[in-house]
Amino acid sequence: MVGVTSFHDGWNVSELMKYAVPVLRHRGDDGWAAIFSKGNGLTTFQVKEGNNALSGEAGLLCLSTNSDSRGVVRCGDADVAYCLEGLVIRPEDVCRLIDNEVKALSYTSLIALTSNGELIAHRPITGLRNLVLGAYGFDLAMITNESSAIGALGGDVRTFIRPGSTIRVSRLNLSIIEGLNNSRGGRLCAVEFIYLSRPDSEIDGYSVYEFRRVLASKLAGRLMDRMSDFDVVIGMPETGVIYGIKVAEALRKPFEYALMNIERRRSALRKDLIDKLSSIHLKLSPVTSAVRGGKRVLLIDDSLLTGLSIKEASQVLRHRAGVSEIHVAIASPRIVRSCPYGVDMPPNNQLLTNTFNDEDAQRVLEVDSLTWLSLEDLYEAADEVGIGRDYICTYCMGGGRGLDI
Repeated sequence: MVGVTSFHDGWNVSELMKYAVPVLRHRGDDGWAAIFSKGNGLTTFQVKEGNNALSGEAGLLCLSTNSDSRGVVRCGDADVAYCLEGLVIRPEDVCRLIDNEVKALSYTSLIALTSNGELIAHRPITGLRNLVLGAYGFDLAMITNESSAIGALGGDVRTFIRPGSTIRVSRLNLSIIEGLNNSRGGRLCAVEFIYLSRPDSEIDGYSVYEFRRVLASKLAGRLMDRMSDFDVVIGMPETGVIYGIKVAEALRKPFEYALMNIERRRSALRKDLIDKLSSIHLKLSPVTSAVRGGKRVLLIDDSLLTGLSIKEASQVLRHRAGVSEIHVAIASPRIVRSCPYGVDMPPNNQLLTNTFNDEDAQRVLEVDSLTWLSLEDLYEAADEVGIGRDYICTYCMGGGRGLDI
């Protein structure tokens, strides 16, 4: 999600915001936007390829998997368009925050645009959700949950919004209201660093790419004594590719682009089973020349939830590309429970690790071995990049470091 407002006449932010769509598409396919202009007030519309965006001096863009996470509500004398990330809250609770009746939310971040042209954003007191303020010179202010979106819009990151804080931006004023949490508190989401965020983004100033590089190094360390088991390393499109490249570098094994996306879609965010399977199929087109000759492959992915993607990849590599062995390595600890704080995940009874031990999981996935990172590996990575193990949420991985309010 991203909000943009201009401080001077002559800007049409809707023309600018269209460049944020491909940057944020990994957050979901449900695109929705609101535009404010002095002549027309607040107007909302679905974001579709080729549709004509309305003109305006302030705008809001939401991309998500849940249409309940955005909407319009009447708050006092103003209409308010809003986007939510995290736990979905009631429209009346959105108004309570907008009208300063509550100072902070626990598990929900918000970006809103009012019919008075005011842009408002809030980061939850837990810190779980990231928000960042950017600017284009002295002309535009930008607020988003992905710092890379600011760069895509030609802006520069100015500050990461502190947990529990609310920022209000109008044509004549920008104010940041510090929340109840003035010292560092809460925790950052491990899944954001492992999978959800773009690798060219930062969360509270910590590089997502650097975190993944360190995780890949930890994973390579776990594979050192098994280097004779495989000939080449490949990555699961597309978030597993960086891990695959870095593991291959560390092990001094060749990396091959043996699986390619036909269409860029995040299969893990799909709720409908048929849609999920279709999405998986569209991201697993084999490059048979890269692994022909019965090669033994090491397949790297960032995480494993239901196992559907890995199983499909195994079948594609064996039956269409002709590989002889498939060894799988996952660049995260086992995910053993669904997130209660609003990260999209399958329910607990669909998580592979809740149903099968590693030996049975290998048979189900049709792979020859299965390697995971440990929770301690993840904590060490958090320490190495400067976050600190006490400031990262690992509840879904069975860790005791969840979020308590």
